[in-house]
Amino acid sequence: MRYLAEDVAENIVKVKYEDLPSEVTEITKKGILDTLGVMFPPTTLEKACIALYEMVRGEGVRGQSTLIGFGGKAPCWMAALVNGSLCHAMDYDDSVDIIVDSTTNFITHPTGSTFPAALAAAEKVGSISGKDFITAVALGSDLNIRLGCALKRKVLGDYSWFSVTTFGVFGATAAAGKVLGLTPEQMVSAFGMSLHRAFGMFEDITSPSSEIRSIRDGFTNEGGLLAALMAKKGIVGSKDSIEKLYRNLYGNDYAPETVTLNLGKEFTGVRDGFKPWPSCRGTHTYIEAALELVNQYNIEPHDLAEVICTVGNFGRDSLFTPIEEKRRPKLMIAAKLSLPFIMGVAFAKRKVLIEHFLPENLDDPTVLEIAGRVNYEFNPKFGTFAPAVVKVKTRNGKTLSKQVDIIRGHPQRPMSNEELLAKFKDCARYSKKTLSENKVDQLVEKLLELEKVKNIKEVVELLS
Repeated sequence: MRYLAEDVAENIVKVKYEDLPSEVTEITKKGILDTLGVMFPPTTLEKACIALYEMVRGEGVRGQSTLIGFGGKAPCWMAALVNGSLCHAMDYDDSVDIIVDSTTNFITHPTGSTFPAALAAAEKVGSISGKDFITAVALGSDLNIRLGCALKRKVLGDYSWFSVTTFGVFGATAAAGKVLGLTPEQMVSAFGMSLHRAFGMFEDITSPSSEIRSIRDGFTNEGGLLAALMAKKGIVGSKDSIEKLYRNLYGNDYAPETVTLNLGKEFTGVRDGFKPWPSCRGTHTYIEAALELVNQYNIEPHDLAEVICTVGNFGRDSLFTPIEEKRRPKLMIAAKLSLPFIMGVAFAKRKVLIEHFLPENLDDPTVLEIAGRVNYEFNPKFGTFAPAVVKVKTRNGKTLSKQVDIIRGHPQRPMSNEELLAKFKDCARYSKKTLSENKVDQLVEKLLELEKVKNIKEVVELLS
């Protein structure tokens, strides 16, 4: 019997940079640039990420892989843990938003599940070209997305398991395994070990009292890299890991042909998009609607009587519930999953920036006053991302409304290169290890032309 992992592993080992369409290499490079950028702010702003770094450094360990934004080095799997924890902490990482119909959605953050593992592995190997690095990240992201798309129902809402981490560890394994030069047989074994690191309960990830959502990708990248390293050392895992994954976690509610359809010919990473605002992707259409309303009608905070967001299941269950905790979030990562708080920011500040979610700003009286007046209307036809409707009732009796149908940053409405570069440079200024303007410019140049880089160490040296 031929198993899915065998087909996937053979493809990953076989594919070369020259096999990637140009649009895939371009979106992969942008994903790497964007992900590296959003990894800088948590090194000074997110206490859970800082705690992980201090744990690793406190052990006095020495290694070959760079701790991004912090400086110093650690063993590659520890670097994958710390660096991976930085990817989603600001909720600003790249995002694949697939709307199959009005009620079926898929979302993942592909590069955050591949880049840290691939980079740590590349530093261990010591001589990985930019082309080979792009290929590894592209293949890891492709597998991650394929696994999620194979599910037959909504990944956010219809299943207990959290897709980003459940499938992300397989993407991390693929990317790291490609860098490490695994054989097809070793790659299959690595996936067998990935199965034992697939995790993430949706209910716990979205808990307003937990910081796990901010550091979740640390576990994913560490697990994926360890699986690849173990396979490289000859440890054998099961061949039917993907079938077991769907059988035991999802009750076989999947389409196996989706995993291998046009494998090696089509690369799903071309669906990747980027975030213009540092919050849950499901809030972005509402942010855009709110900002358009506040600017078009010059709405002041004292004008607002009520703000009503029309939401679907995800908005009701994850962005509004429990309502009192959403109106007064206590953690930075929880505030980014709170539509009442985010609407408060949008209407009070007329912009949504990293600084608005800092712990010292979670008690902003104007923001909280507006958040207390934000309610929702439920429409079961509304998906996770779109459409979004924001309705404002003013104190003088007017009702104003705005609808957004396509999420900003989606491939159908992409951010410009200028916007991506501005985002990167803004994020870089928060790095614990100071990056000069010249170094930031050099990083941008090398990453946007990564295929010309002979050794990925050229990029790492700018971070060291």
